[in-house]
Amino acid sequence: MDVTPCLKEALIISAGGFGRSVYNIMQSDVANGVDWKVIGFLDNRSDLAGATPLPVLGDPLTWQARAHEEFLCALGEPAQRRRFAAPLLAQGATFMSLRTGLHKAIGVEMGAGCLFEPEVRMGVDTRLGDFVFVQSTSVIGYEVQIGDYTTIGSFVFVGGGARIGSDVIIHPHATILPRVTVGDGAIIGAGAVVMADVPPGVTMIGNPAKIFRFK
Repeated sequence: MDVTPCLKEALIISAGGFGRSVYNIMQSDVANGVDWKVIGFLDNRSDLAGATPLPVLGDPLTWQARAHEEFLCALGEPAQRRRFAAPLLAQGATFMSLRTGLHKAIGVEMGAGCLFEPEVRMGVDTRLGDFVFVQSTSVIGYEVQIGDYTTIGSFVFVGGGARIGSDVIIHPHATILPRVTVGDGAIIGAGAVVMADVPPGVTMIGNPAKIFRFK
């Protein structure tokens, strides 16, 4: 009797540039071809069908998840991740976390659907929610807490003991000093140095970072 386990079929939500970059990263993951294999993309933009290395198999908003499938949501905007993951989560679909090249310390805990680009470093006892994205070469200190659907860009430093809320966007080269709290839905601009707590929903820019108000 054949008892060879069946590989999971991985589908990437979004066939855009970020989705194709994620596919490229997944090709070098140790689990590729062992635990799962990428079979295609889910995207509702018909113009992308001819520009992808694998086929666009359907629309993530209407896709019927099957037991042998796992999903990875390759969308940078927190609101977009929520929108396109929601119908699949409602079906009980499994979202994988991609940790290729992650330098992870002891005591790190994370939820489902997280994505780390190469050379991310993470300190001890850090806690991450679901669908957190951290892009390449960023450093997350010890005992940091990060909420659901937050995006952290490349070359970001988050100091030890910081608290980052849900649906936060931290743009590249920003610095969050130790023990600072960043409220839900805040946006931290590129290169900003955040030295004090950030209220929910505001945009911070500059060094030292200050609230930016649109006119």
